[in-house]
Amino acid sequence: GNNMRMIELVKLPFSLALIVGLMVFSACGSEKKEARSMSTIQAEEGMPVKVQVLQKRYFHKDLGFFAKFRGIQETTEGSKIGGRVDKINYSVGAFVQKGTVIAQFPEDAVGAGYEAAKSAYENSKKNYERGKALLEAGEMSQSNFDGLETKYLVDKSTFDKQRQLIFIDAPFDGTITEIKVNEKDNVPEKTPLFTIARLNTVVAKIWATESEIKQIKKGMKAAAKSEDKEFTGIVSEVAITADPKNQAFYAEIEFANPNLELKSGVTAEIKIRVYENQQALVIRRNLIAEDENGKYVFVENNSTAVKKYVSVGLESD
Repeated sequence: GNNMRMIELVKLPFSLALIVGLMVFSACGSEKKEARSMSTIQAEEGMPVKVQVLQKRYFHKDLGFFAKFRGIQETTEGSKIGGRVDKINYSVGAFVQKGTVIAQFPEDAVGAGYEAAKSAYENSKKNYERGKALLEAGEMSQSNFDGLETKYLVDKSTFDKQRQLIFIDAPFDGTITEIKVNEKDNVPEKTPLFTIARLNTVVAKIWATESEIKQIKKGMKAAAKSEDKEFTGIVSEVAITADPKNQAFYAEIEFANPNLELKSGVTAEIKIRVYENQQALVIRRNLIAEDENGKYVFVENNSTAVKKYVSVGLESD
């Protein structure tokens, strides 16, 4: 509750013996003495109090958010033509290298001239290689060879384009995080097929209010808890303008994830350490009172409680 919230004292122009509460005691006098009420005792002898000497100690303030992890690089690849998905070559969790075919459509798919382009390319490649040997042996003119080379390069480019319509590759080395279709599904053009991510570093995007974002700086430490394990990260990006849709400011936190323990799409609590002080004077919030002149505490001075005004810093849970 509020009583246990801690607050940092910034300026203390007085001794550090702080009155932290009333002593609880029993007023059972002996029968010979006349019974005195508690208020009488307090009026005559003063009110017993508990005094605590303030020591400097470590103080920190964290801001907490919930956010989803995603790979530092993440993309969804879609179909370039409509038609039947012929094969899905990998399942979720597979690590694949750039250029690996993940999904493919039939080679005779309508809407792709793959087979015709393949045979034209193979044909012109043979002619080009034969022409190269003849040119080197002095049995073909340069201009005839140039014609063969041009046709070969054009056919190769056409074949590569057609191939990309049929075979959907991994655009970079990464882990398949989602397969969005099944083999034999009939899909229209531009249907998302699979998602691939680089997960050796994951990113969490948090949304903060204006007062929170003012406290968050690039390079600050952060912690995330996932499945009872704590991971440390660092603030990598801080927005300077509010997102009009969310009416909030974003910050991104990067977490090293060499063993791929943090999963893309999983939500975790993220705590950003916005302030720390190894030598802070810290007291419980309920010991600070306030009047029209400001915040004050009671300190002990020659066995008497004296009211002193204080400047306070940050507050933490």
